[in-house]
Amino acid sequence: MASLSAFLVALRMMESSGDYQAVNTLNFLGAYQFGEAALIDLGYVRHDGDPYDNNYSGGWTGKSGIDSKQEFLASRKVQDKAAEAWVKLMWHYIESQNLHRHAWTEVGGIELTPSGMLAATHLLGTYALEEYIQSGGKADLRDPYGMPITSYMIRMAKVEVPFAPKPRRLASSE
Repeated sequence: MASLSAFLVALRMMESSGDYQAVNTLNFLGAYQFGEAALIDLGYVRHDGDPYDNNYSGGWTGKSGIDSKQEFLASRKVQDKAAEAWVKLMWHYIESQNLHRHAWTEVGGIELTPSGMLAATHLLGTYALEEYIQSGGKADLRDPYGMPITSYMIRMAKVEVPFAPKPRRLASSE
């Protein structure tokens, strides 16, 4: 899965400059800047009533031997394993919202590549990607630090992912 590895390298460089110990001011963790909701979805953290406050008060589940924030930050292997699972889960979310049908179309002047869609979903979630698409690219969606969703779509557009649809122009010529 060389293309998935390339995507993960690009994502962690965008998120934290590759710093596995990184914790931002909103308490997103590690090289990929996982939030509590993502770590709940991945089975590392227990639900505590508010998955978006990033306080991890539900505690850690012990998955992959991780019982604390410190252990998670100390393990490159676990963070990389979690990121690989997360990307696949995000693509599942994209498919379940039927957004994958927009892959390789242009919205708001941006070609929606599968990798760009994944990066956008990582930044702001599937519903933000859906809002962007439904608005025809007019919705100005940003993370709490002001990073626009479009920046992630553009910067990650050319990184292949193995489980996403191929460009229509290639699929039709095969």
